Amino acid sequence: MTNTSVVVRMADGTRKAAVGLPGNLTISQLLQATQQKWSLPINANYAVRLERTGQQLDPSTTLNSVGVQENDVLEVYPILEAGQK
Repeated sequence: MTNTSVVVRMADGTRKAAVGLPGNLTISQLLQATQQKWSLPINANYAVRLERTGQQLDPSTTLNSVGVQENDVLEVYPILEAGQK
């Protein structure tokens, strides 16, 4: 299985990485790896948006199933809850 080259970045622009990811990787697995590699707070929830389409990706789907293409940008952002500080 070949990897797809994508850019994963934080929505606020603080972190960015060009990586090759397998198509059978789930969005949830991507988020877990990103939280670990970038030492993101584990008590926060994150989501991933496919920049090309503006679509927020379901954590249970795979990169292949959502149509991630070569050189796509996957934007990671925190899910903010009302009343959080």
